[in-house]
Amino acid sequence: MSKYQREKGKRGEREVCTILRKHGVPAKRISMNETNHEDKGDVSVAEIWIGEVKIGMQVPKFVYDARKTDETEFLFMKRDREKWLVTMDLEWFLNTFIVVQEEEDDED
Repeated sequence: MSKYQREKGKRGEREVCTILRKHGVPAKRISMNETNHEDKGDVSVAEIWIGEVKIGMQVPKFVYDARKTDETEFLFMKRDREKWLVTMDLEWFLNTFIVVQEEEDDED
């Protein structure tokens, strides 16, 4: 992987973390130094979930095309002999996460 690709990936990770934090969702990049250079994902979300960040032409166009309307919340995908994956719109995730956080805060 070239230095340009690594830097572009880091920029994407920082951008995702910035967007999440701007909406009150705790997020941070996972440093390879912190994980002793083991691949543990790209982003920690609320110290609960681990996310991968992909940016650029490696993200297939069909993923965007598969969301036929703006009302489509999820895209369920599965390659042969692989696990199911779910992708969702970031705005939908943020709205859902914020509602869940507010409900948890109300319970405390």
